[in-house]
Amino acid sequence: MKFRSDAGSTLIELLISITIVGVILVIIMGAFRIGIRAWETGERDVESFQRQQIVLSILKRQLSSACLRPIAIEGHESFVFNGKEGLVDFISSVSIIPGNDSGKVRVTYRVGRDDKNDGYYLEIAERNFLTGGADAAIDTLDADMIHELIANVYDIRFEYLKKMAQKEESQWQPEWNEEDDAGLPAAVKCILQMDEKKLPVVIIARVLSQEDIS
Repeated sequence: MKFRSDAGSTLIELLISITIVGVILVIIMGAFRIGIRAWETGERDVESFQRQQIVLSILKRQLSSACLRPIAIEGHESFVFNGKEGLVDFISSVSIIPGNDSGKVRVTYRVGRDDKNDGYYLEIAERNFLTGGADAAIDTLDADMIHELIANVYDIRFEYLKKMAQKEESQWQPEWNEEDDAGLPAAVKCILQMDEKKLPVVIIARVLSQEDIS
């Protein structure tokens, strides 16, 4: 009796072909998944970048319109400008919150710690001089008066430029308080780093004093 040897060869060739096709499909699906993840990450980065640019633009605009008009605060003689690494508190003629478009507003940008996501967030509160409440600190405000602008960032902080005497260079400092610093800083720097692996974005908003305006 004779057996056909090509039947066994055909079966082996079929198994090899199926294995090769399977490997190719695994590679294609892996590349497809990587492409999908890269596209989703890119979409998130674009949205995050756009929001970041809008927020920084608003911050710069409000700081550029800061006012020297003092207001009375309980426990203090007056208030003009207060700055820390995680908080900027000032009076501006520009408002971004609906309903505050008439008159000057007290604006507070505050950095908070998000322990759940191990990051920071930036929020804003505005109080209108006409409707009252401008003398209220952000810690005393209701939650619905505070609005989150940026969430889950690696680092965000502020610095303040102090004008020195003519022969001395102006210096950046981490705080601005009325006891040591009179009036307004020459400029405010915001340093924003969205991710540990990315370079920080830095904006510098010039603050116009009464001398600059006149």
